[in-house]
Amino acid sequence: MKQDVQVLADLKRLRSGERLWLAVFLVIILISTLWFSIEGTDWQNTHSILLNWLVSPISAISGVLCVVMVAKGLLSNWIWGLISALCYGLIAWTSGYYGDWLLNWFYFLPAQIFIYLSWKNQMSSDTNIVNMRRLGWHWLWVVALVLLGIGLGALLLMQVDGFVSEALKRNSMVYGSLQQLTGSNWSGPLLDSSTVMLQITAQLLMIRMFTAQWAFWLLTNVLSIFAWSMVLITEPSSAPYAVPTLFMWLAFLINSVYGAVNWHYGAKAAQ
Repeated sequence: MKQDVQVLADLKRLRSGERLWLAVFLVIILISTLWFSIEGTDWQNTHSILLNWLVSPISAISGVLCVVMVAKGLLSNWIWGLISALCYGLIAWTSGYYGDWLLNWFYFLPAQIFIYLSWKNQMSSDTNIVNMRRLGWHWLWVVALVLLGIGLGALLLMQVDGFVSEALKRNSMVYGSLQQLTGSNWSGPLLDSSTVMLQITAQLLMIRMFTAQWAFWLLTNVLSIFAWSMVLITEPSSAPYAVPTLFMWLAFLINSVYGAVNWHYGAKAAQ
C-alpha cells in the first residue's frame, strides 16, 4: 500500500510537459503493439498471444515509466524497473538475446533493491527528489574499466566454446548479418559485450546517484536501437514484439538526453 502511494505521488510530481511526453510515447507503444500483433500473433499459440499482447507492451510501458522517473530523480523508479527487467528479460530470451536475458534477470532485477536502499535516505525533504552528484576525475577510471570489460567480454565470446558462448551471444542471424556488414567476426561479440558493460556501469552509477550514468545510458540506447533494428531486418516475424521494444529504446534515448540535462543542473544546484 505504501509503495502504491509512492507511485501515485511521484506521477503527480511530473510537470505538464513531462506528462505529455510520457503520454505520447505510451500511445505510440500501444498503437504499434495493436498494429503489428493483429497480423503477427499465432492465435493458436498461448505463448505467442501472451508475448505479443501482454509481456511486450508491459515491458515497454514500465521501461519508459522507469527511465522517466530516474530522469526526474524520483524514488518510485525502482518499482517500474522491477517490472521492466522481468518482462524485457523474457522478450530477450525469446529473441535469442541471451546476454540481455542474463543481464536483466540476474543483474537489473536485484539492482532495483539496491537502488531503493541507496536512494531512500538521499531524498531531499523539500522536493522529494534524490540528491544528485558529480563523478569528478574518477571518470577516467570508469572509462578505462569499461573499455577493458568490453574487450574481455568480446574475447570471451570469441574464444569460449560450448554453452557459455552460445548463451551469451545474440541470435546467429544477427551475428551473421553484422559479420557480413562489417567484414569482421568481432562485430557481433563487440556489440554484445558493449551493451552489457555499458548497462552494468550505468546502473552502478545510478545506484550511487552520479550524473555520469547518462553518458553510458545514451551509448547503450544507440547500440540497442541498432541491435533491435538488426533483429527486425534479419527476422521480420519478430515485429509484434520487436517494434514496441524498438520504440521503447527510442524513448529511452530521448529521455536520456533530458535526464542528462536535468541531473546536470540538479548536481550543480547541490554544490
